[in-house]
Amino acid sequence: MDIYSLAATHINTGVRPGPMSAQAEDRYYSDQISWPPPKQGLLGSIAMTAGVVLILGMTLI
Repeated sequence: MDIYSLAATHINTGVRPGPMSAQAEDRYYSDQISWPPPKQGLLGSIAMTAGVVLILGMTLI
C-alpha cells in the first residue's frame, strides 16, 4: 500500500459543522482550556522533587 492510498482512506468526508455563533465559540474554547484537577500522586511527586532540589541546592552553596 502506498502513502497516497493510505492517506485517501483516512480522509474524513463526513458533514462538517456550520459556523458557530460567538457565544458558542466562547463556550467551546472555555471548555477546552480548563485543566483537569491534579491527582494526589502528581502533587506528591512535585513536592518531593522540589524538596530534593532545595536540599541539593543548599548543600552545593
